[in-house]
Amino acid sequence: MKKIMLVNPHPPGRHGEESISVIVQMPLNLAYIAALTPGDDWEFDVVDENLELALDDSEENITFAPPDIVAITALTYQAPRAYKIAQAAKKHGCTTIMGGIHTSVSSEEALQYADTVITGEAETVWPQVIKDFENGKLQRRYDGGLPHLSVLKRVYPDRELMRRKYGYKFSSIITTKGCPNRCDFCSVPTFQGQKFRERPYEDVLDEMAATTYKGLMFAEDNFYGHGARSAERAKNLFRGMIERDLKKDWLGFTALNISQDAEALSLMRKSGNFGFLVGIESTNPEVLKKMGKRVNLKLGATNYKDCIKKIHDAGLIVWASVVFGADGDDKDSFKKMVDFVYDCKVDILTYGLDCPFPKTPLFYRLDSEKRLFRKNFPEDWVYYETANVVHKFVDMTLDDFVDGMQYVYDHVYAGDSIRKRFRTSMQETGDPRNSMFALRVSQDWDQVFLQVLENLHKLQASGDYYKDCYAGTSKTISLPA
Repeated sequence: MKKIMLVNPHPPGRHGEESISVIVQMPLNLAYIAALTPGDDWEFDVVDENLELALDDSEENITFAPPDIVAITALTYQAPRAYKIAQAAKKHGCTTIMGGIHTSVSSEEALQYADTVITGEAETVWPQVIKDFENGKLQRRYDGGLPHLSVLKRVYPDRELMRRKYGYKFSSIITTKGCPNRCDFCSVPTFQGQKFRERPYEDVLDEMAATTYKGLMFAEDNFYGHGARSAERAKNLFRGMIERDLKKDWLGFTALNISQDAEALSLMRKSGNFGFLVGIESTNPEVLKKMGKRVNLKLGATNYKDCIKKIHDAGLIVWASVVFGADGDDKDSFKKMVDFVYDCKVDILTYGLDCPFPKTPLFYRLDSEKRLFRKNFPEDWVYYETANVVHKFVDMTLDDFVDGMQYVYDHVYAGDSIRKRFRTSMQETGDPRNSMFALRVSQDWDQVFLQVLENLHKLQASGDYYKDCYAGTSKTISLPA
């Protein structure tokens, strides 16, 4: 029996969205790899480094018995760790295959560490990868492209493999992919394409019915979509959940324009929705313009309060995600955001520090302006996530930024702030279940916020922020393909 070890790398000690215990979920992409593998003569195991380590203390040896294949997925901040795992596995004679977002945007770099890389999505190409391996003809590169989501009808992810190993209480499910917008910081159009791909809602309902998981995260950035046709498809999905009595507790990501669709909000609540994460990003129209956040500009930042009230009136919570440190933010932006949270009665506030992910418009712009100070790649990729600063600000100092972030923490998370917002959620939504969900997310995000503050203080002490990484050269960064 041949064996594949599936690995989800994670920098030890990091706290991020994976630390939100109420929605800790399995790495769905690895569950798909197991399900997509043809034949019955393959055995699978998984190492999720959020829960156990794939490397020993030396970080030079794997902690598991060497399998035939080690398949590794990686986001950008995970890439340095993924490369270490790949190198350690190769020392034991394992064939190493890497995929995921970072591999897709930097495949030449990944090929320096892995035997084979897969760009794009694996659904249509993985069976060929396995066939080539079995025939001794494994190629260095495979491109899965961006297939129509009807291909997901053929196979469901092997959630039971993941549950047996780690007992995940929450899973995720794919309903859409891609985004036609071009927000300058977002990697979704870069990795999943600018075409909005919609999975037939009947297929989604069938998969929901086939899994015993009650808690589901819609695994995309916008389940509601773009335009009337997409909205109707989403509502058909919610109607189907109600009619088939699927009894799922679910959460998703979408844009604030859904607040204008009272029917959608009503159907969502009836279908088991807690509420949703929405990209507020900023309350400053000039910042939104620079980001390219068109949907928010169309709604108008002055209308955010009314939008949130409509969502609350439907009994749903608002999980607002914002960006700190974007061009146009200044030292007064932090107080304005805190005032916004309380004035609009936001249930959950989480955020990302403005991060130029590779090959996004923001990356190229900041590089052209010679403002990046973390560019010793691949090691510095570990900083390219939303809990670290990697570029210099133009509208405030680093000290202004650190003080501002501390102000947000002190007024939105510290002391009795979280419970105060819970009481407000109860009053606004009238829904104890959904309000308690918001409370638990906020309690978990507290440790994430504290680690961000720790990272910022380390940056202040290191002096790295003030380095000129472009000194002595007129060249900007040339990213590997």
